[in-house]
Amino acid sequence: MSVAKIMVGIVIVVYGVILANLIYYMFQTKTGLGFPVWIQVILGLCFLAVSISNLKHRHYIFGSLFASAVVLIVGSVVVNMMYS
Repeated sequence: MSVAKIMVGIVIVVYGVILANLIYYMFQTKTGLGFPVWIQVILGLCFLAVSISNLKHRHYIFGSLFASAVVLIVGSVVVNMMYS
């Protein structure tokens, strides 16, 4: 296994841990991103469309980054709906 693949793996793991921590923190503090839910839904749909477009064009890095933004926004909407 090359050094580049190991570094990519480490970056993916660290990014996943940070994303999970952000979502966990939102559930702990019972607060979302601070925007109204309708704006978050529109933002999530836009990120989803960009993510799908990037994945179709084989831009996997950008597609996965936008997909993780969709996950974060979905977590925020769920927190806002549960605790508001």
